[in-house]
Amino acid sequence: MNCPHCGAELVENAAFCSSCGASVNPEQQTPEQQPPAQETPVVPEKPENMLTGIVGALLGAAIGAGAIILLGQLGYIASISGFVLAVCTLKGYELLGGKLSTKGMIISLILMLVTPYIADRLDWAIVIAKEFSGEGITFGQAFAAVPALIEEGAITKSDYMTNLLMLYGFTLLGAFSTFKGMFKKK
Repeated sequence: MNCPHCGAELVENAAFCSSCGASVNPEQQTPEQQPPAQETPVVPEKPENMLTGIVGALLGAAIGAGAIILLGQLGYIASISGFVLAVCTLKGYELLGGKLSTKGMIISLILMLVTPYIADRLDWAIVIAKEFSGEGITFGQAFAAVPALIEEGAITKSDYMTNLLMLYGFTLLGAFSTFKGMFKKK
């Protein structure tokens, strides 16, 4: 057995070190003789940078919007992309902003309310522009014509609304699961 303080070899069942005089039994040590308590290091919290967080949330929303449009163009219901949109928006804010505060959550939620509508409308505009490309319809005209085509019945209102509501539903699901995971970490 060795002394915990100086490392000298001790006699069996020794109460004190013959070399440094320190107590070998921790219960018999005075506070000055006891080794210092191990303190857990305090990790400073990262400061939030709202400007870069907004950039991150916008990039995440753009990735989600791209997923909505891509899946829509491939002929799939793009609602699962809403999940991707929510996760990418929140994580984008957190990664570039340093942390996700309440302000960051609100900014991300606003983006998650606006982006699915715009992305779905862009998806419909692409379909319309392709359909009427021979008639000289531009993408901008197709984008502006979506509400009129819904009113006229050229786009079935129930199909349009069902797709949009499913998109918002999956966006909420993605936001909820991401928030839940973040709160578990804290």
